[in-house]
Amino acid sequence: MADRILVAYATRYGSTAEVAEAIGDELRKAGVAVDVQPVSEVQDLSPYRAAIIGSPIYVGKWLPEPQVFIERHQQHLRTIPVAYFAVGLTAADGGPEILRKAEAAMDQVRMLVTPVDIGIFPGRLESGRLSFTDRTIIKLIRAKTGDFRNWEAVRTWAQAVHSKIAPL
Repeated sequence: MADRILVAYATRYGSTAEVAEAIGDELRKAGVAVDVQPVSEVQDLSPYRAAIIGSPIYVGKWLPEPQVFIERHQQHLRTIPVAYFAVGLTAADGGPEILRKAEAAMDQVRMLVTPVDIGIFPGRLESGRLSFTDRTIIKLIRAKTGDFRNWEAVRTWAQAVHSKIAPL
């Protein structure tokens, strides 16, 4: 029987990977066996009794990689508890309309596999690490740079998700 939890993610500049690692660390503290890996490296879901899948929100949407992963594995994912998380700069503002838009970024994957929970977290933006195109977009939209991640919120969410995906 599967006894591990998968935390799979996509990332562009590493912020979402760090959030995924923090989620995995929190689950490990609860005594759970966890694998944290990019969605592109996950081939077999049979070792997992639950999955937590995350992506940054980029131009209002999840990256394509986790969407393709969920499409490819949706039959299996529908048989286990699944949670989604998104990391995005707009979540730093935290207003209800902003959070609704962040949730909407997950609409497509939520139609494929219904999650037991979703988490939305502010991200990090370091303009020096961005591609030329992304730097140009950031300048045009006047996005704030900095690290806006709330690690306590990530840990609290991971604990709440653990209670929803823990074995009966």
